[in-house]
Amino acid sequence: MSDQGFLNWLLSMQDSTDYLHIDSLIPNMAYAIWARNAYVGIWIPGENGFLVSRYKIHSEPSLFVEYHWDIGEPLGTAKPLCPLGKSPLTIPSSSSYDDADLSSELCAWLDALEMHNPPLTGWDSVSERRRSAVSFGKRLTRKSD
Repeated sequence: MSDQGFLNWLLSMQDSTDYLHIDSLIPNMAYAIWARNAYVGIWIPGENGFLVSRYKIHSEPSLFVEYHWDIGEPLGTAKPLCPLGKSPLTIPSSSSYDDADLSSELCAWLDALEMHNPPLTGWDSVSERRRSAVSFGKRLTRKSD
């Protein structure tokens, strides 16, 4: 995909009102989403958001919540597009998001689901998110040296 094609897609999604609103979502259902940090997330009603596999500055992901677009700015960053299936895994309480074993298992499942349901045909969004995070981490390390 060209850079311009990708940019056009991002801009169209930013302005789009064609997404699933909070009142139509099913708890613990995984959805294809358009968000800052991932393209698949599990709806967690108590959080008003989606549990996602986020790559921040390392090649290993961690659990993170992307809040539903309907809660408004500046927190609402995720637009759910379509359901993908119920999570077969137990969804932890927010106090357990840092549990390494649970986080690893959920992140692996979410990444696999995203790989099988890419936001754009032929785009490996998971590898791209991972590469970007590692690159960012390296830039931070160079700045601190």
